[in-house]
Amino acid sequence: MIFSFLSALCWSLFDIARKELAQHVNPKFLSLAMSVSVLPLFFLLWGFQGFQLPSNSYYFPATISGVLAAIGSVCFMLAISKGKLAIVLSITACTPFISAVFSFFFFDELLSQFEWLGIVLVVLATMLLAGTSINTRDKSSLYALITAIAWGTCIVFDKQALTFGSSSFHGMFLTSIIIAVLSISLRIDYQWWTLLKNFKWWLIAVMVFFGAVFLQFAALEYLNPGVVEAIKRGIGIVLAVIIGRVFYQETLSRKQITGVCLVLSATYLFM
Repeated sequence: MIFSFLSALCWSLFDIARKELAQHVNPKFLSLAMSVSVLPLFFLLWGFQGFQLPSNSYYFPATISGVLAAIGSVCFMLAISKGKLAIVLSITACTPFISAVFSFFFFDELLSQFEWLGIVLVVLATMLLAGTSINTRDKSSLYALITAIAWGTCIVFDKQALTFGSSSFHGMFLTSIIIAVLSISLRIDYQWWTLLKNFKWWLIAVMVFFGAVFLQFAALEYLNPGVVEAIKRGIGIVLAVIIGRVFYQETLSRKQITGVCLVLSATYLFM
C-alpha cells in the first residue's frame, strides 16, 4: 500500500512540474522528452541489477502494455487539444474501474466488496471534482474514452509482465516503445533548448516521473491494478484541489469538498 501512495504522490508532483513546463514547451514534445529523459535512469538501474534479461514469457504482455500506453498518451494529447480538460479528466477517471474489470475477466483477480466500493467512490469523486458535463458528440470525448481504455488495460498487462521480468527492464522496455510510437505518430517540434532553459522544472519532472513509474511497478506486485489506479487518481485529484486552495487561493465549493471526502473514504476502504 505504501508503494501505491508514494507513487500517487509522485504522479501528482509530476503533474505540477509538467504544468509548469507546458507553459513554455509544446505538450507533444514534452511527452516525448519525458520518456527520452527517463530512459537512461531505467538503463542505469537495470545495470545495477546485473543486466538480467526477462524470460520469453515477458515480451508479449510487455509489448501490449507499451503499445497501449503509447496509444493512451497520443489520444490524451489529442483529447486535451480538442476539448476541455475537465471533460477529459471526467472520462479518464474511469480507468480504475476498467482495470479492475479487465483483471477480473482475463486474469481472475478478485477484489473484495470494500475494494469495489472504494473504486466506485474514486470514479464518482473524480467526475464530481472535474465538474462539467460530458458531450458525447465532442470528438475529444472519444479520444478521452480511448485513453481511459488504453491506460486502464495497460496497467493490467504491466502486472502480468512484471511476473516474468524486473521492474527496471520493464521500465526501459516500456519507455522505448512509447518513444518509438510517439516519434512515428506525431509531428513534433523539437524544443530541447527551451526545455534546457527551464532545467530546474525539467529535472524535477524527470525525477518524480521516474519515481512514479518505478513505485507503481512495485505496488503492482502486491495490489490489484484497479486499486493502484484508484489510489493514483484519487490522491492526484485531492492534491490538485489542495494545491489550488493553498497556492492559488482558489475557493472550495461544496461539490469539491464532497469529492475530497469521497476520495478519503475510498482510501480508508483500501487499507
